[in-house]
Amino acid sequence: MKNGRQCNRQEIESISKSAIGKSLNDILREEAITIEDKEANKGGLGQLIEKYLFGMENNSDSEPDFMPAGIELKVTPYKKIKNGKLSAKERLVLNIIDFETEYKNEFKSSHFWYKNNKVQILWYLWETNKDKKDLKITHEKMLELSNSEDLKQIEEDWNFIINKIRAGKAHELSEADTMYLGACTKGANKNSLRKQPFSEIMAMQRAFCLKTSYMTALVRKYIGNYSDVEKILKGSSQLFEDYVKNIIDKHIGKSEAKLKEEFNINSNSKDNFSLIVNRMFDVKKGLKDTEEFIKANIIPKTIRIEENGRIKESISFPIFKFKEIVNETWEESKFKEELETTKYMFFIFRKENGKYIFKGFKLWNMPQTIIDTTIKDFWEKTINTLKEGVKFDILGNRVCNNLPGIADNGFVHVRPHSTKSAYKLNSGYQKGDISKYADQLPNGEWMTKQCFWFNNTYIKEIIRDFI
Repeated sequence: MKNGRQCNRQEIESISKSAIGKSLNDILREEAITIEDKEANKGGLGQLIEKYLFGMENNSDSEPDFMPAGIELKVTPYKKIKNGKLSAKERLVLNIIDFETEYKNEFKSSHFWYKNNKVQILWYLWETNKDKKDLKITHEKMLELSNSEDLKQIEEDWNFIINKIRAGKAHELSEADTMYLGACTKGANKNSLRKQPFSEIMAMQRAFCLKTSYMTALVRKYIGNYSDVEKILKGSSQLFEDYVKNIIDKHIGKSEAKLKEEFNINSNSKDNFSLIVNRMFDVKKGLKDTEEFIKANIIPKTIRIEENGRIKESISFPIFKFKEIVNETWEESKFKEELETTKYMFFIFRKENGKYIFKGFKLWNMPQTIIDTTIKDFWEKTINTLKEGVKFDILGNRVCNNLPGIADNGFVHVRPHSTKSAYKLNSGYQKGDISKYADQLPNGEWMTKQCFWFNNTYIKEIIRDFI
């Protein structure tokens, strides 16, 4: 057993490197330690590794884990996804935000900086249906924020969070407010509400975190899949949004035809608008695959406004599985997490005298107050409808259902992602290729795969300054 919290930096790095390729069970065998199932099941893998690799008892101290070295320890998972790529499995939760005291500090004198400016990370590969004690640590990294190329943006994020607390809006904090450093919720009920200093409104307890998207970028950088990732800033010392504005300002007011000529685009494809934006930033693949967009979980979208003010594009979320979503709770739902962690960058083209003119961009995320109220109610109505059994009306070749539609609220609705439909109902009605286009409902019926969508009218409201 090591000497716990008194380890110096050299010992911490040495022990971390010695753990590469080992699981918790491997570490226990080396130390000739046997633990009871009760302990193994109770604690998270990170807590168990802290105890049995470093000899450090679990604690909730305000100091970094290793004192006086001033180093925090974090054990965090990553996973393999499609095409062999790697992704962080979750955000890296740091320290709880004390609304009553942290606002009094500056960044470099904050509790956040004191506890997290040096973090020893141990990564382990998450594998489904594998005992956590057999999951192997594969990589380690001493993350020093003072030497990070992202320090300027992380400080900007910290200031945004703190300024919202100073403005009496801690209850409006959202993880999507910021780029890399987020304010994630800690707790899921009324017992997790906390007082804030400049408002009588209770705020959900939150912690600083490195966002899942940011951790994914670190995973790919230090573990794999990073050589082909393009950068936007390319050595610039500017903050991301300032840099984007400087790029965009050069092209505002230009027509689609002028931009195609400028960027040597000969295609008449419907993807021309996205291609134009990619060329503005001199990226070969797409903005969504660049380092900065990955780190901040920003989804780029080109929006065309017609001369009558109508918007052609709609924005959809991933298809959900009926039998999976009904077993989620709102607080742990994929939809809530996506809304709370995603930013959108809208690039707007407005039609004037028959020509699309580039008007600029807007970086946006859904306000937390809307997520906590209207969207929560909508999601719960969707789940209840699925649990109770979707009701169908067959009108000629059309099949209507009672899932919340576009008229249900002003923000989001449920509808199919594809134009292809398929059904197999208890009434005997059947249509389309079920194996390709349908998913099974909890009551055994089959209906066309569904997903959540932003209402077109809501998108129009978001970009109303450009209309």
